[in-house]
Order: sequence, then structure tokens, then C-alpha cells
Amino acid sequence: MTLSVGIAPHDVTQEPRVALVPEVVTKLVKQGWQVYVPQGAGGAASCPDAAYAAAGATLLGAKDLAKTKLTVALGLNLPAKLPYAEAAVAIGLGSSPAAGAASSLALQKLPRTTRAQAMDVLSSQANLGGYAAALAVAHHLPRLLPALSTAAGSTKPAKVLILGVGVAGLQAIATARRLGAAVSAFDIRPEVAEQIKSLGAKVVEVDGPTAEGKGGYAGALDAAGLQQLQEKLAPFVAQSDGVITTAQVPGKAAPVLVSAVAVAAMQPGSVVVDMAAASGGNVAGTKAGAVVQTANGITLVGETNWPGTLAQTASRFWAQNMANLLAVMVKDGQLSLEDELVQAMVVA
Repeated sequence: MTLSVGIAPHDVTQEPRVALVPEVVTKLVKQGWQVYVPQGAGGAASCPDAAYAAAGATLLGAKDLAKTKLTVALGLNLPAKLPYAEAAVAIGLGSSPAAGAASSLALQKLPRTTRAQAMDVLSSQANLGGYAAALAVAHHLPRLLPALSTAAGSTKPAKVLILGVGVAGLQAIATARRLGAAVSAFDIRPEVAEQIKSLGAKVVEVDGPTAEGKGGYAGALDAAGLQQLQEKLAPFVAQSDGVITTAQVPGKAAPVLVSAVAVAAMQPGSVVVDMAAASGGNVAGTKAGAVVQTANGITLVGETNWPGTLAQTASRFWAQNMANLLAVMVKDGQLSLEDELVQAMVVA
């Protein structure tokens, strides 16, 4: 029996990434998969329909899609009951594209283990997000990041502060350093200090609360602890030309690490990139999906899909994650959800 896999339809103006790219489709077809792709699905990720057709995919029009149902849907933040049309950046697979009722696997529930790394969409996308966020600081900051000496004068390196040192934060540190900035970083988990130092950044140390969560994530602070942390971080924020915040707590609103008072104390022209804008934001005054300027001339960047700003590369990484996951989901030529990694992702 031939297994099929397809890209779920989604609004490419809202989500430019695509779950399978032509080069991965070629590999899947050689492995015996039937691959279905909605017309135009990869356009925003520089993957034209002709490339999918050349790779061996079957292109589907709107009428064909209306008849299609998912056997299994894979995606981020998928609900237990999943209408097909809402499966943005998801893929479905089964013995035929019209077989069975939808089941959902939420990719963010994949265990953070060594074996799961090759399938870990959160990590691959966060890595790109951290890179894009550092570039955003360079783009919006009205001064150079690196030191520069010329006959017309010289400049010192811009000071960039990273708050939250997960995958995105580490990549933001590395990228800002490569761009020539003087980088410092803080995380509520003391054990990440060595990772910060290994990238050549300075560790910001404050006498305040710590919180280690599950699976390597930071835990949540209570209101008093969060206010204390805001006060401790405020002087470091004020002396920074650029700030990138990445702090997230799974299942909860993002903690506000940078208060309005701290933003007001920054120098005019400074830039704050809030990578947690989609889940409430780490910075007071951030507006999700927008770039705003405060009364004192601080630029607050609230982009909600940082990997999507690098849609071509992000899609390539996502697609390879999916190919690796599909390999785990097939046993003896049959679809199987029995693997422990797959079971951990089941929401319906």
C-alpha cells in the first residue's frame, strides 16, 4: 500500500513557510511516498509549483482540496479537533489523501531528547528566529553595530543585551557578535552562564529569583519575583543600544521582563526586539505584529513570525524535520503511531 503525504492548505500571506520543499519531496517520492501539494503553497518560500511537479508531487486545485481529508495532521499548536482548512503549515499522511478522520499531532510536544533533535521543529525554527532578530536590531538601529575607525572619526561597538538564552537567544548572541556588537546576556537559569561565555558574550548577573522549568525551559515566576527581576534588569536595559528578548514559558503568557520605566530610560534611537510578542510580549508597550516608536524615540519590534521572515531557509529546515519524523512514523510500509516520540505528540 502506498502511503501519501500532503501539505495542508494555508494562507501564504499570513504564513510564508511551507511544510515540504521540492528537494525533500524528491527524496520522499524515491522512498515510495505519494506527495500532494496545493497549488501555490510554496510560492512565498521560493518554491514554485513547477519545482514541486518536477520533484514528482501531485498538484491539487481548490476543488480537489475541498474533497481531501487528513488521516493524521502534524503541526504546531494544533487543537484536538482540527478542520482541514485550519492546518496551516501542517502535513497530513495516510493510505490515501481522502481516507479517515483527522487526528492531530502537535509538534511542540515532541520530547527534547537527543533522538528527537532531527525532528525538532521548535529548535530549527527558533535558531533561525534568533538570527533574524539580531539582524532586525542592526536594521532598525540608527548606528553601526561594530567598532569602526575612519578619517572622519571612530565609533565604539554597539551594546546588545539578550534576555533569555534558549536556542533563539544563543543564536542571537552568536549573530550579534559576528556583526561586531558588544553582547551581554541574561537567563533566569544560572546553569546557562557557561553557554553565554562560550559564545564570547558577557554574563549579566543579578541578585534575584531563578526558575528552572521542565525539559530545559525556564519556569514561571510569581508577580513579586517578576517585579523584582524587572527592577534588577532595568539598569542593564537602560545602557543597551539594542535589546532582544526571547523568554517563553510553555503554556503560559510570556513574562514581562522589561518594564515601561526601563524602556523610558533607554537612549533615543535604541531598539528593542521582542521575540515573545505573539504570546503577550516580554516588553511593556510591544504591539504584536507591528513596529512602534515610544515617545522617547525607542523602536519596539513586535514581529510574531521571525522564522517566516526567512521563509526559504525555514521551510527547508521544517521539511527535513518532517521527513525525519515520517521515517519514524512508518513501520514495515505501514503508518504507525506507536513510537514513543510520536505518542508524546498526540493530542487527538
